[in-house]
Amino acid sequence: MTQQTQMETINLSTDVLVVGAGMTGVKAAAEIAASGYRVVLIDEGTGLGKEAGSSVADLDGEELATLDALVESVNGSEMIEVMTGTRIDGAAGVPGDFRVWLSGNDDIVEKSIGAIVVASELVACPLNEAYGLNLSDTVITQSQMEAALCENPAAFAGKSVAFMLGLAQDGNPLVLERVLKSVLAMENMDDASAYVFAGDLKVAEDGLERLYLECRDKGAMTVKLTEMPAIMQEDGTLSITYDDPVLQRKVELSPDIIVVEEAIGADQVNAALADMLKIDMGSMGFLQTENVHRYPVSTNREGIFVVGGSRRVKKRYGALMDAENAAIKVRNLLGDGTITIPANKAVLDIGKCTFCLTCYRCCPHGAIYWSADNKPVISKVACQGCGICASECPMDAIQIGDFNDADMIDQVTRSSTAKADGAPTIVAFCCQNSGLEAARMAELFGMPLPKGLKTVAVPCAGKVDIDYVMHALAEGADGVVIMACHNGNCKSEKGSLYASWRAANAQGMLEAIGIEKDRICFATTASNMGADFSGILMSMEETLTGK
Repeated sequence: MTQQTQMETINLSTDVLVVGAGMTGVKAAAEIAASGYRVVLIDEGTGLGKEAGSSVADLDGEELATLDALVESVNGSEMIEVMTGTRIDGAAGVPGDFRVWLSGNDDIVEKSIGAIVVASELVACPLNEAYGLNLSDTVITQSQMEAALCENPAAFAGKSVAFMLGLAQDGNPLVLERVLKSVLAMENMDDASAYVFAGDLKVAEDGLERLYLECRDKGAMTVKLTEMPAIMQEDGTLSITYDDPVLQRKVELSPDIIVVEEAIGADQVNAALADMLKIDMGSMGFLQTENVHRYPVSTNREGIFVVGGSRRVKKRYGALMDAENAAIKVRNLLGDGTITIPANKAVLDIGKCTFCLTCYRCCPHGAIYWSADNKPVISKVACQGCGICASECPMDAIQIGDFNDADMIDQVTRSSTAKADGAPTIVAFCCQNSGLEAARMAELFGMPLPKGLKTVAVPCAGKVDIDYVMHALAEGADGVVIMACHNGNCKSEKGSLYASWRAANAQGMLEAIGIEKDRICFATTASNMGADFSGILMSMEETLTGK
């Protein structure tokens, strides 16, 4: 008879904090409020939308209309508390029970929050120095060009404008789109002319090739270069000398204005937010690692979501889609203010605990904190059930639901003692997010697998304890394979790393007592790599049989 898991109901705070009141943050606040949750929307700037903190000025007329409608919606909502000139100074707690400290107007306010959405915007950095230019009335940035076209487009009538693109940095679709929109605006004026001096043109985004062709058809001239042209800036006079690839000679152009491209990147505030919220940073200062399990808007911590420019360089429609996805994630987490989860999801025996902080340090999800009486507590809401803490705990004081030590050892024993017609018995500990699915795929498609293969499912390879590996060998298994996710693709971020360390330690133990370390194998795979799974296991069988 199957034992029924006892469930536990936990109450959650349903207020949501949105950090950043640019277009993406305003959209996220509006979507979350529409779901019935109260929202605290903060920004260090003086207002919402265009008046919020620094952002890339790439809004066209339609996008500006959308932004104005969103700002009006937020300002008119009783569900949204707007706090401008405010930043987050501290955070603690777990999903459904975060505490945040907000400072602004010479005051610090503490709020109880259920979920947090970070919506920092992209920032633009002019690259004029890379072109050897100083900003002036005739040398301007792309952002300045956009602002000028919006405020007084007539000022460019009769002017020739040269845009520098992709020569000071790798090509970027968002940078290209901004330039092409300005070029098109120029070509729609009387007697205005636009030149684009470009390195790599990347048009692999929706509508970019069409926009480029429209600019060309309107008369814009694009010069594709492989190296930086010679640019002179002297007493307001400009000249650009370059090797024309068509004419095969040097050509000199004297434009009225040069527009220099901008590098688009992450806001510097992200580093402080990552440290404060205990979330992993990805490359280039963004707040999301290149992990498929984090897409579209998740982080390593449950209840903390990142959208738009906080997680990567995105076009505006993609950022707004992020805001909608964040609202869905918030609804899935907070629901009606309660969540029902297994009571044994993660159980800590405080009598065994020596308060060594190992679990706190190794938890990749920030699910372990310290109570007022200085004892560790595992948040069942924040816990992802990976089991890394349980296998790292030196006192075996933590047990994980259906993957507790007693059940795991029993399963390992049954797998190790099951013999198959003289074939070597191989116990494969398979992460349920990768190796286990790959094993099912290999079996379903009839790929070769060892006759003596026995799979043991684990929530994450980081849950594979050295005791399990050694017990399997002691009970008669000829070999053990630990199948983990690829580095960077582990749902628990570092589970594969912990598993590889333990496998190496176990191999060292075998060598120390004179047994071949090849009886233990660590490998990585993905859920759709059945052929690789088959190859790894068949290779292990050959190793064990000496063939």
